[in-house]
Amino acid sequence: MCLPHPATAGSPGLSAYDALVLSHRPVAYWRLSHPSDGTESDRTGNGHKGTFHGVTSTVRLPNQDGAAVFDGSSGYFEVPTAKPFHISTTGAFTMEAWIRPHTLQFADENHTGYVHFMGKGTKSGSGGNREWAGRMYSKVNKENRPNRISGYAWNLDGGFGAGAFVQQPVKVNEWIHYAVTFDTSEGAYGKVRIYRDGVPAGTDNLVYRPGTDDEVVIRPKPGPAPVRVGTRDGGSSFKGAIGKVALYDRELSAAELRSHYAAMTGPATPDLDSDGVGDVFSAATRTPTVWTGRGGNRVGAGRAPYL
Repeated sequence: MCLPHPATAGSPGLSAYDALVLSHRPVAYWRLSHPSDGTESDRTGNGHKGTFHGVTSTVRLPNQDGAAVFDGSSGYFEVPTAKPFHISTTGAFTMEAWIRPHTLQFADENHTGYVHFMGKGTKSGSGGNREWAGRMYSKVNKENRPNRISGYAWNLDGGFGAGAFVQQPVKVNEWIHYAVTFDTSEGAYGKVRIYRDGVPAGTDNLVYRPGTDDEVVIRPKPGPAPVRVGTRDGGSSFKGAIGKVALYDRELSAAELRSHYAAMTGPATPDLDSDGVGDVFSAATRTPTVWTGRGGNRVGAGRAPYL
């Protein structure tokens, strides 16, 4: 298991939200706050550096941290494969992100009307490498699933996958906290759960149409495909903003995910030094933070907490 280096809200470039996520031990964490730099460091310290392709602009998350804008046609973020990114490594896995669609009808969508906004797997069939993905449907689609948001896992050869979904209203430019967890040891087939805004929204077994002639049991295995954000395999592209992508080699609890949502949506703080991190208040230390004027935030000693 990869263990991240310690981080605090006072660490350079980290917000209180970042510090909270890192305290829950992700195997990789990309803020996606500075795409114009061309690359993005893994803030866990585990070294999973990623590269932006055709992505340069940002918008603000609810806490005023930055998030990358994907153009819905060619932009994406990519990280080489690694052992902690496979569901099969521990049998439990969580993918988490903040997403903000800039349209409800995607132009570059797959054949039935959906896009993958993140995932791992570039091809199906013999020699396939499908593993997992986050999906959002267009408002109008061939499956009558208006803006459904889901998370899936596949066998390496692709075909039918298994997942969980949330069917709730979605608005343009509305931030959504998305998380999907997998546990291959739970029950007869394993379980997948989806959360929206820190609230459990759906669960299902890791099997397609159990007990029928079409049954496909999902047994995740490691593949060589990279992790991508903004797309999975280039077959569709998400138009909107994505930030705070975290991967874990365990199943996060509902309480942990609720705490992430609460940390992001608490009182917004201004980004005084334009470093992509909200300033002024640290929820982790219960003290204000102060811009030093030198590109980093520091804890303001001797100041009363803002409650």
